Amino acid sequence: MLGAAGDKVIVGYDLGNEFSQISYAYLSQDCEVETLSCVAGEEHYNIPTILCKRQGTGQWFFGREALRFAQEEPQEAIVVENLVELAIAGEQVLIDGETYEPVALLTLFMKRSLGLLSLVSAPERIVAMMITSRRLDSVLVEVLNQTVTGLGLGYTRVYYQSYEESFYDYMLYQPGELWACQTVLLDYREDGIYSMRMECNKRTTPIVAFVYPCVYPFDGESCLPDISGLSGDRVAQLDRQLLEVASQECGKGTVSAVYLIGESFAEEWMSQSLQYLCRGRRVFQGVNLYSKGAVYCLLDKHFGSKAGKEHVFLGGDKLKYNIGMEVLRQGQESYYALLDAGENWYESEYSCEFYVRKTAPISLVITPLIDGNVTRVSLTLGELPQEHEFSGEDEWGYCEFSRIGMKLYMEGEKQLCVELEDLGFGEIRPSTELTWRQRVICGDGRAEESRSGSAPVMVCVGDYAREPYVLPKLGVRVYCMEELCYCLKENAFLLDGSVMNDELLDFIRRVCQLPGLTQVLYPMVHQQGSLSGFVSQILSYVGLYDQETVSRVEETLRAGSGLSDFEKQKLQTDHLVEQKRYEEALRSYEGLLARIRENQEMEVPALQALTADILHNQGVVYARQMLYGRAAQLFLQAWKTGGGEAEYFSGFLTARRMELSERDYVALVAEYPDRYRESLELEQAMEAMGQDFLETPEYRRLRQLKARREDGEMAEYCEEADRLLQTLKNEYRKRTGGRRAAAERG
Repeated sequence: MLGAAGDKVIVGYDLGNEFSQISYAYLSQDCEVETLSCVAGEEHYNIPTILCKRQGTGQWFFGREALRFAQEEPQEAIVVENLVELAIAGEQVLIDGETYEPVALLTLFMKRSLGLLSLVSAPERIVAMMITSRRLDSVLVEVLNQTVTGLGLGYTRVYYQSYEESFYDYMLYQPGELWACQTVLLDYREDGIYSMRMECNKRTTPIVAFVYPCVYPFDGESCLPDISGLSGDRVAQLDRQLLEVASQECGKGTVSAVYLIGESFAEEWMSQSLQYLCRGRRVFQGVNLYSKGAVYCLLDKHFGSKAGKEHVFLGGDKLKYNIGMEVLRQGQESYYALLDAGENWYESEYSCEFYVRKTAPISLVITPLIDGNVTRVSLTLGELPQEHEFSGEDEWGYCEFSRIGMKLYMEGEKQLCVELEDLGFGEIRPSTELTWRQRVICGDGRAEESRSGSAPVMVCVGDYAREPYVLPKLGVRVYCMEELCYCLKENAFLLDGSVMNDELLDFIRRVCQLPGLTQVLYPMVHQQGSLSGFVSQILSYVGLYDQETVSRVEETLRAGSGLSDFEKQKLQTDHLVEQKRYEEALRSYEGLLARIRENQEMEVPALQALTADILHNQGVVYARQMLYGRAAQLFLQAWKTGGGEAEYFSGFLTARRMELSERDYVALVAEYPDRYRESLELEQAMEAMGQDFLETPEYRRLRQLKARREDGEMAEYCEEADRLLQTLKNEYRKRTGGRRAAAERG
């Protein structure tokens, strides 16, 4: 029956090596599933999966027409059978002097057979098609992908599933009493009887359905639809063979219903088997269950059935594990689902982006749906670059965050492949373009208990922008909320009310797609809210930092509300020193001193005090880098500029004490007789520090290292010494940025 002009159609295509079938339904909840017949008015559902070419011409026939032409014109007919097996094998086929790709031949057959749907619907109204086949592995899936591309189905969505799943989907739409217990399907083919036994584990939620396939090969000649030529003994033997198969399958538990699939089943020859099967069971006979089951699957995908929501099918081609991660979502620990059990493993794929700190491991949580323990598998990113690996005089230096792109897909029923890529951190830290690939065997990991507070992965909050937002005064371009939070936190000393503006609100609402946060921030912008409250609201919402860090930023903003730009920049640079980012701090101090010298409006006492403080802090940085000569010069300059501050002179003496020999240092102290007290206190402090050092782990480690050398353990000594030196080198590079020391530049 032809549907209405606007009716959408879904199609179930049973693709077999011997014959195929096509079922369909109009897309509505109360629709009837029908099967196309090759002969009008009759139930001839099987379409022989063959092609036939007329020799010397470009004329092709398919299905029953191909068989008829081969019978009527055997001298002109070139028959091509086993199209599915040929496509799987992949070898070119020689036909009438030309070679053909086997996938192209299969595509031609499917295109011609799908043309039969024109009897019930226009091709453009086909919105989805499910292809079902007995053998469904990665090789056939690749063949089907190529075939579907060649069909040119436009916007039709195409799915694949096995006969087992089509059987399951068919049963979902049958009365519940038919599959209250086990259900058995017997499929009679030329090479044997294929059985499927479906049972449900009602102790799980959702209820897990299994289909157990089995093959019973024939002993000798098979039973064909026409048994008129067979002897009575042969017919009785076939009946006994079927009875044996039925007894084995139905003897494995209580069976509610039995489905006999295939044209070979006939009451005339299987009387004993049928009598056995009908004892307390419902028995059905037909040929089109698989194609109908494929249609029912599409109906369940579109509308959802009560039974479909309560059950999940786990066949051989299904993913049997839930795969996810423990993450921080806006600062709160949660589970992030990646791949769901019950999906076809060859269709299971997921891509996402998230943030990690430095080289923290990423842990996948693999949960089996049936039996087994929850396992965790760590994915190693390797060493992300340190700050000295960046080129040029970048403004930011090292950033502890990385945005990671991740793609997961299955290469087999248990083989998971994970691809990771370092995407950098916007313009704050460029992408290294490093990638990592790791393969994981699901269910083969070590079981672990859940570890509270251990999730290093942070889920992205909001969308990632194509066009950046530029922070006022800072001139920094950010593309997402995480980059915005990083800049607000790192530049808290420099922020002022210009940050609170409608452009930022528009970026958060329209570009990042966070209207809820915008509603909270809007009154703060338009009703003169506090800068500290505005920034802390953004930081708390995104959750990039813990609450302690947010509170420190808030305190910094409150403390800096009455400071000048010079004082704010100085505080920010002091923060760099605390983080041991010495090279960045030195550049920032130099720039700040240059700005102060150019300023003519600032009062002289304030200018001198701030300059002295900056010079002193520069001296501290050089002293920490063991460049004591340069440090001493700066401490002395700070002492003279700051009006004789005692702390500055103490720094000068300390640096000279570390730099000079004992004799030269005594001569230096003699030049400042009025500072004898400071020199005495310095000697006492250094003696105390020397005693304290003897109790440190570092000293004990050096003493053990020396003992190994004295005991002749040279291999262990060299190994430990190399490890210690490498640690010191890394620490030095981290502090200096791998650039030349400031003293060398000067």
